[in-house]
Amino acid sequence: MLFTDIFFSYRVIISILLVVLISLALTFLPLIGTLGFEFSAVISVVLAFVSVFIASEFVNYDLRKGFERERRFSDLALTIFFTNYIVTAFPFAIALISYLIKGDCSAKEGTIFYILIPIITVFFSTSLGLLIGVLFPRWGFFVGVLIIIGTICFSLWNVYHNPSFFFYNPIFGFFPGPLYDEVIPITTTLVVYRLTTICWGFLLLIILKLIRGFKHGTIGFSDVAGFLIVVGILTIAYTKESDIGINYTREDIVQNYLPASYETEYFIIYYSPGSSEAENIELIADDHEWRHKQLSDFLKTNSNERIRAYLYPDTDTRKKLIGAGETTMANPITKEIHLIYDVFPNPILKHELTHVLSSEFGIDFLHISPKVGLIEGLAVASDWTSMNYNSHQWTKALIELGETPEIGDIAGVGFWYSPPRNSYTMMGSFSRYLIDTYGIEKFKILYKTGDFSVHGKSLEELTSEWKLFLENVDVPDEIYVLAQYRFSEPSIFQGNCPRKVAALKKAGLEDYEDGDLFKAREHFLEALSFNKNDPVLIDSLAYCYYFNKEYEKLIGLINSGISIPKVDEDILQNLRANALWQEERVREAESLYREILGHPITNSLEREIDIKISAMNAGENIEENIREFFSTKDELIQITELEESIRNFPYYSPSYYLLGRMLFNDGEYERALYYLSESEKLGLPSVKLRIENLRLLGITFYTIGDYDGAIRKFRKILFLEPNGVLTDYAKDFIERSEWAKDRKLNG
Repeated sequence: MLFTDIFFSYRVIISILLVVLISLALTFLPLIGTLGFEFSAVISVVLAFVSVFIASEFVNYDLRKGFERERRFSDLALTIFFTNYIVTAFPFAIALISYLIKGDCSAKEGTIFYILIPIITVFFSTSLGLLIGVLFPRWGFFVGVLIIIGTICFSLWNVYHNPSFFFYNPIFGFFPGPLYDEVIPITTTLVVYRLTTICWGFLLLIILKLIRGFKHGTIGFSDVAGFLIVVGILTIAYTKESDIGINYTREDIVQNYLPASYETEYFIIYYSPGSSEAENIELIADDHEWRHKQLSDFLKTNSNERIRAYLYPDTDTRKKLIGAGETTMANPITKEIHLIYDVFPNPILKHELTHVLSSEFGIDFLHISPKVGLIEGLAVASDWTSMNYNSHQWTKALIELGETPEIGDIAGVGFWYSPPRNSYTMMGSFSRYLIDTYGIEKFKILYKTGDFSVHGKSLEELTSEWKLFLENVDVPDEIYVLAQYRFSEPSIFQGNCPRKVAALKKAGLEDYEDGDLFKAREHFLEALSFNKNDPVLIDSLAYCYYFNKEYEKLIGLINSGISIPKVDEDILQNLRANALWQEERVREAESLYREILGHPITNSLEREIDIKISAMNAGENIEENIREFFSTKDELIQITELEESIRNFPYYSPSYYLLGRMLFNDGEYERALYYLSESEKLGLPSVKLRIENLRLLGITFYTIGDYDGAIRKFRKILFLEPNGVLTDYAKDFIERSEWAKDRKLNG
């Protein structure tokens, strides 16, 4: 009757009801309510407390009932384990039923996460409850709660001191890192770590057995041997943490992955020898110093403390070491930034440095703002220069399109629930308005306190002022169509099966880059079965069809009636025109290209179409080379076609531009200079192409130390397009070049 006595006790019944209610509530929440990682992690915390409670409450059941001599203690322990696992089955059953009703993503993956996280956590926490229940008969649950909270706090303390943004924990398994890294795979590291959690559970049980054995004089050799074996396994696991991937210290990173370093006035930059970063380390260091100067002036900070910058060779390495793959991260607490430096100037560096420099006026201990929206809003406001429209212009378009949440909703933790680009852009615009209107010093007080009344007005009043200001911001007509394209990506909390879709998308894009178009296509098709209107998936699948010369499938996809933003429609129509061109239906293709040019499209697509139309009208032989260039994604074939075009038709400027751009993108600045200079001399067929060529030339001159040459090219951009989207970018680069020139002259 022991099992029925325990299972039907009011303590267990109440525990089951609590677990069921929480599980049901979770199913109504986005992302967390799906049978997957988030559900398992959250419910695991609940089950940890419940299983410790049940185990600690009933471990002395025999003593209270006087059964000590009639039953073995192991029978009682097994009954408690059995009871806790029945409780654990309720959330899984609820999540599984929810999966069947909603038609959510992968039940298989979700089940594996449930086994790896809640199932193992319950084993650990039940073992803990049994031990503390014996040691502290009256205070067992209270001590257990303190231990559970202590393990979580210890993990947070490690994150506070170490460079990694991920951490493993015996209660909820692991925290994977930044929210915007949408892929959370089941890794070998997770499996190994959870096996160590099982070892901890066994260790607690062995300690309990030794305590009881000492009390009753029944300690055997097997008990001591088991204790030593488990301790040995745990010792090996924790001394090999970095090898397993559980935890990485700064020493691990700089000794084993980024052993080279370069020091400047304000930075220590770590990188991998033999990498592209190593070849351009002085240029990269120059980029860091310039951005530091700009931000120090803008934020009015004067810290001389050096910032550590880690330059990872690729996203996989960064994901492995700090938990951030696709997301660039900065740590204001330890004054560190973690970059993948694949282009000069780095477009994210200034944003991330803002997080570090703003630590001077953040709250104590964490050195950030208590308002999440202000953290990112300040970074966007500080990094105002772009090759596109600014945040005021984008926000005005969003407001008029009705695509905006209220500032009050995204200033705090609600920032994460809104689509990322919307919330970043809006908070950037709002923050910039406050800084420009009321000054940086008041904003710094707001940043530290989160209290908008520092401006002498309520948040609602400030929001109204800002919206009135935006009404007078000039925006071009095409920005509304471009905004629908730019801001079409939903929040991770809004998408359908976001983790599954992200994993398939990532795998597809990796296969696409590797040239395996068949595997890429299969991944994109599977992802589209969950989210049929995802523009990125549709565009990616279309490119797979095009480069694999599956033109009928491409046309079928375009004609399938999918609902995507207008700019994405034109991207697909561009591929339709490409297919016509490859089939030598030249005039039909040209007509479609010209039709697309009449719509609001991205600058890159406009430049591409300008080149294709110019090739069609330049003569049959030139057209053949350029058509072949656009028929493949194989860079070797593309270079061959361009070199042949230059050799046979040295007067045709787009061939020089295309080859110069490819060399520029590969960091071959000195080689790119010749081709970009030739394309400028010969004259490109459109203003947009001439301006882009000047931009590449200006940067190239800068990289080789010809600062006057860089200034001339960017001033020419201002002459050609004095109020264009590159105006602020050109002015920024002129200032950078003058700063670098002065540094060179002054030694």
